Amino acid sequence: MKNIFIAMIVLVTIASADKLVNLKIDGMTCSMCINDIKSSVGKVKGVNDTTVYLKEGRAKVKAQKSAKPEAMCDEVKKLGYGCTVVK
Repeated sequence: MKNIFIAMIVLVTIASADKLVNLKIDGMTCSMCINDIKSSVGKVKGVNDTTVYLKEGRAKVKAQKSAKPEAMCDEVKKLGYGCTVVK
């Protein structure tokens, strides 16, 4: 019984593991841009955390496997920035 319980915990952990999505973002100029993008990307279902790098023009997004990278870029584009998913 103990082995079954451990196996179930492992499966749940694997199923809920995050993926890392890299976004290239064009047009950022200041710290307000960072805040706007973090807030906007955070609206996408399944996004857990976003880190934006102003000088590099990119963002790293930790999200559930079900989160759609294209939806993340769509939210960024609504703000007026350019965005592409880096594979």
